[in-house]
Amino acid sequence: MGKQICIIGGSGFVGRAIAKQAITAGHLVTVACRHPERARDMLVEGVTLKQVDVADGRGIDEAVSGCDCVIYLVGLLFERGRNSFQAAHIDGVEHVIAACHRAGVAQYLHMSALGAGNIPDSHYATTKATAEISVTDSKLNWTIFRPSIIYGAGDSFFNKFKMMTLLPVIPLICGQTLFQPVWVEDVARAFVVAINNRHTAGQTYELAGTEQYSFEKLLQMMLDELAISRKLLAVSPTIAGLMAGFGSLLPTPALTMDQLTLLEHDNIATGEPFPSLFGAPAQLEHVLPTFIHGNQVETLQYQMDLSRQCYRKGSV
Repeated sequence: MGKQICIIGGSGFVGRAIAKQAITAGHLVTVACRHPERARDMLVEGVTLKQVDVADGRGIDEAVSGCDCVIYLVGLLFERGRNSFQAAHIDGVEHVIAACHRAGVAQYLHMSALGAGNIPDSHYATTKATAEISVTDSKLNWTIFRPSIIYGAGDSFFNKFKMMTLLPVIPLICGQTLFQPVWVEDVARAFVVAINNRHTAGQTYELAGTEQYSFEKLLQMMLDELAISRKLLAVSPTIAGLMAGFGSLLPTPALTMDQLTLLEHDNIATGEPFPSLFGAPAQLEHVLPTFIHGNQVETLQYQMDLSRQCYRKGSV
């Protein structure tokens, strides 16, 4: 029987994938976000939009009322004004947990990040870790997911660096740092599988892809797929620091000091990359061509995931 799900921050990249898969699985979905008018394209049968502000708690009680499961996805890549890591990663989590307690919500699923708490000089990583403590200290039936870099149609990784191909030379910062990217549809499936699943209660899962790649290798894979020849120019730590310092002043920075700190550390799984409970993750080499060219966007990506789900069901 389908459940009533509320996705806090559901209009974003990952939230859209979770909402689609949850509807397909027979659940009803409330998408809670700051600007629901920007998410009207998500209004299909079974989806409701609610306005919330996690920083001050407005609208959260109404959004989670009557829900069986609440999913928290709110996260920032950089800070601007009131949109701080503290507000999004800590205050917002505490507001939602309190609302879940008041509403008697049966289950809470939380999006954290791979490496949360392991990089003390990163405000992003430390606030993600603090949020995890709030979750585990709560009396909710919780599950925490720690994904690596998430890729797919509309991501903020490959699509961000694709824009840099307009330059004759692409600066390469920390080119040997290792990453283990995971497909957005695989992350979404893990969340949906966890809904009303007693086996995931009180567990923390890392979500990563099948392979580890250096940052340089990932950029070169993107260039090869686009059939674009660009020189990747290694940047010294000093120059990288100057670029990050300047970038931090821009409205939408390409690189901040906090992101540079994260980039100096490997972002790979410490154990099982992708728990078998949630199926097998896709290979980056197979998925990258379905979205990086920009002319297939979500359609092929979603159809590909559905075909993989049908294949798994047929092989059981």
